Amino acid sequence: TVLLIIYFIDSEAGSTILIGLERVWSNIVNTFVLGILTIFMFGMAIYQVFRNDPSGNSPDCSTLYQCIGQAIVAGIGQGDISVLFHDEIWSDVPEIFFFEPMTQARTFMIIVFFMIWEYVLLNIFVGLIASAFEAMRDDKGTVQEDSTTKCLICSLDMYTFEKCTKYGFKHHVEFQHYPLRYVYYLHYLKKTKESDYTGVDTIVFNKLTHGSNDEDRASWLPVSRALSLRKHEEEEHQEQVKQQQEGSNQVAALLERHKKEIDSLRSEMTDMFRQIMENTKQEPK
Repeated sequence: TVLLIIYFIDSEAGSTILIGLERVWSNIVNTFVLGILTIFMFGMAIYQVFRNDPSGNSPDCSTLYQCIGQAIVAGIGQGDISVLFHDEIWSDVPEIFFFEPMTQARTFMIIVFFMIWEYVLLNIFVGLIASAFEAMRDDKGTVQEDSTTKCLICSLDMYTFEKCTKYGFKHHVEFQHYPLRYVYYLHYLKKTKESDYTGVDTIVFNKLTHGSNDEDRASWLPVSRALSLRKHEEEEHQEQVKQQQEGSNQVAALLERHKKEIDSLRSEMTDMFRQIMENTKQEPK
């Protein structure tokens, strides 16, 4: 038995089930407590109402504790509390509504319990477990998608590298941010004496061992950074500076040309004004 349990836990199916139950165990416990309280209330109703049934079909319990205990055993074990009574409740249906009121009340109570237990509580259990496995499947799909579309080290997406770098995303994850190189580096830090560390090794080791939280301990990783993108940004910056310089030169050339045109126009207007003045002086009085 122990070996079977160990085999089940180590198997993929068993570990998946355990992880799924771990996700919703608190909700399952709450639902189980709700079911116990429901059975507890029905057990109290059986004791208070049907303990002294005049038809002689009283449950086999003489105390409140006994009625509640029998209701819990019947409810959890069979999902049906009709077994607490002697006769078969489904064998005879009264001819009119007001005939045998205790029998009809008992039948109604058993049907209500059956509907609550079978259609509400059990479906809640199934829904909780199904939602847990669905969430696990979504998480697995997200992890698989991230592993193929995002860099594990810098968390930048594939589209960024395909658009902004020369060699693309595949070259980046295989040669620039290859995950196993970081694993090897951590192994190197673990096996190397601190006295043999370089300055960079010391900084990284201090981050790993003395970081106050996960974010601080992982701050040495190039999250949202990559040298290939930095080079691309520098090239873009240089291109922008070049374009701005060219634009400035074009504006300066345009201003110089307009200045020359204005000076030429001013000279022409001065000559025209001088000519008009000379013509005015030469006219006979």
